[in-house]
Amino acid sequence: MRMKRGAAEIEVTLSRRNLLALLHKLDWEGSERTIQKLADDGMILTVVAEDNGEHYGDGAAGTMHDETERFIESYGGSE
Repeated sequence: MRMKRGAAEIEVTLSRRNLLALLHKLDWEGSERTIQKLADDGMILTVVAEDNGEHYGDGAAGTMHDETERFIESYGGSE
């Protein structure tokens, strides 16, 4: 995981390995669902996975490109 910080934004780059680990943690019972990175300046970046219901509550998720939506659906990501 890499982190770049600008004046008004923080960019997080996850490797495929880190992203898949985070997705695995989402379904792993008892998992903290979290990965962390200590930046060179001492800042700690925490990335947390949430179920859709936790994240969106009663609101709807925004739409994505049709192929992305199909990919998400094929892995049960709409649940």
